[in-house]
Formats: sequence, C-alpha cells, structure tokens
Amino acid sequence: MHGKDRPLPADPPHLYIGWHEEHGFVAASGRPLTDHLKNWVLDRVQFEPIPGTTLHRLTEPGQDGPRRARQAVAAIRTLGLRVQADFTLDPELTPDAPHQQRTTNLQEHRSRIAQAANSRSPQRATPHTTLPHSPAATTPAVPRPAAATSATGRGR
Repeated sequence: MHGKDRPLPADPPHLYIGWHEEHGFVAASGRPLTDHLKNWVLDRVQFEPIPGTTLHRLTEPGQDGPRRARQAVAAIRTLGLRVQADFTLDPELTPDAPHQQRTTNLQEHRSRIAQAANSRSPQRATPHTTLPHSPAATTPAVPRPAAATSATGRGR
C-alpha cells in the first residue's frame, strides 16, 4: 500500500474523560497538551489532580456527577480542545437526561406563601394607638416655617 491509500490518523484528543472504578469521573491528558494548560482547563471545570497519578478527578462526584462531567466535556470543547469521552458522558453522542421534577407539593408551597402574605407581620404585632378616623391619624401636623408665623417680617 502506498501512503495515499492509508487513512490519515485522526488528531489525538487533548483530553480523555471517563469513569474510573476507584476515583470516579476522571480526566487524563493526551500528548499535545502541556501540563500547565491541562491543569488550568481542568481546574475551571471542577477537576482536581489526584496525588501520585497523572489523572484529575471530578470534585464531589456524588453531587450530580454525570451531568457535571457532561458539562465539562462541552465546556472544554468550546475552548477548541478535542475531548474523547465515554459514550454516556459525550453530549454529542447521547442526549441529555431528562431533568428531574421537584417532588415538593407546589400547591402547599404557594398556600404557605399566601398565608404569610396575608398575616400580620411580627414587626407590627402591637396595634396602633390612634383610631383610624381621628384627625391625628389622617392629617399629620406639618410644622410651619418661622417666617410665615411671625408678624414682624418686612414688606416691600
């Protein structure tokens, strides 16, 4: 076979992201990525170095790890880097998982908010001392300026 007949090798990925039995979601670098750039990129997508290895692991994988790993793959690709990911972690190969609906009772939550809005504030627990129809309650006293009250002002 001549050189023209062989398929050209694809550019190797900058990063590999997948599942590791011991460390959870991990990232490893390919050849064309420097250690400084690898650490900078992986730190931005919440991966931390694993001491004693060349791997990085997703921080707190128990907090929606698969979704965060998928987001990391997408974010790294937006930087122009090539990422090879496990099938389930590659957003280009598998659709997003459906979002879980909250199981809280929305009607009960809205009812509590309405009751709180309709009740008297604890800051206003003591009733006002003036009656609603008294002149003091409807017309506050306005102090008059000193020049308007004195009869000794100069005229023109």
